[in-house]
Amino acid sequence: MSQTIRICMLNADIPVPNVFAQRAPTYGRIFHGLIRDAALRVAPNVTIQSVDYDVRSGEYPAGLDEFDSIAVTGSASSTYDDLEWIRRLDQYLLDVYFNHPRIKMFGSCFGHQLICQSLLREYGARVESDPNGWELGVQEVTLKKRFHDAMNLHWRFDRLKDMPEKMRLQFVHHDHVVIPSLNTLPNSWMTLGYTKHCAIQGVYQPGRVLTFQGHFEFDKFVNSETIKFFFAPWKKEEVERILETVDADDDSLAAAEIVLSFLLEKNTGSSAASYSIADGLLTPPLSG
Repeated sequence: MSQTIRICMLNADIPVPNVFAQRAPTYGRIFHGLIRDAALRVAPNVTIQSVDYDVRSGEYPAGLDEFDSIAVTGSASSTYDDLEWIRRLDQYLLDVYFNHPRIKMFGSCFGHQLICQSLLREYGARVESDPNGWELGVQEVTLKKRFHDAMNLHWRFDRLKDMPEKMRLQFVHHDHVVIPSLNTLPNSWMTLGYTKHCAIQGVYQPGRVLTFQGHFEFDKFVNSETIKFFFAPWKKEEVERILETVDADDDSLAAAEIVLSFLLEKNTGSSAASYSIADGLLTPPLSG
């Protein structure tokens, strides 16, 4: 039976100039291509459709009836920056989660951090500059046993069922999510894993939310160009050392299949509560 996944791509930035010119004008297009290719590999009956929105410019869908999920991309901004577009996106995520329970939510890097900040704030989650500094290049994520077991339980593709409790992703970030005590999270939530550098490498609520701190959507070209652009003022020797860590094998194909499998999961409709605009906790849904 054929199936279509419709994704609302909430772009929180644009790719650096060389990536923009040679690969895609938005991160949403890069996301789309990777998830489409994952479907061609492992689920050829699945069609991927998506629409891009530039949330920095206030672009949002008029409604969510035409979508099954939203994806929040990475950004050079920090979630705690005092910027109106970030505050609006934070509120929009709350609205989607609590008032549109059939919509799945995915976030990468900045998207991961903002989803955690928005949805898990009441449980003590916050985003801050990482005292360990930048996490760069290909790094190995050790998957938590609960998340790994959930993959085997909920997710359908052979590569995931046979996947070891490690996953290598491309990284470029200096902020991280802090959750004071994982015991305070609702039972349906779990963390994805950790690296030596960063303790919260993603969160997962089956059927509703999945995030990655790493960039499954970055390959060697995209991450190299991103690092060369943003780290140009650094010493040449230091940048070259960082680029060597980018030029390593990663598990982006498996990560894309994890995202695809999540998007195909049965939607649980789970949320911690049902907030309303009348409660003063949410602004009205944005449009236009």
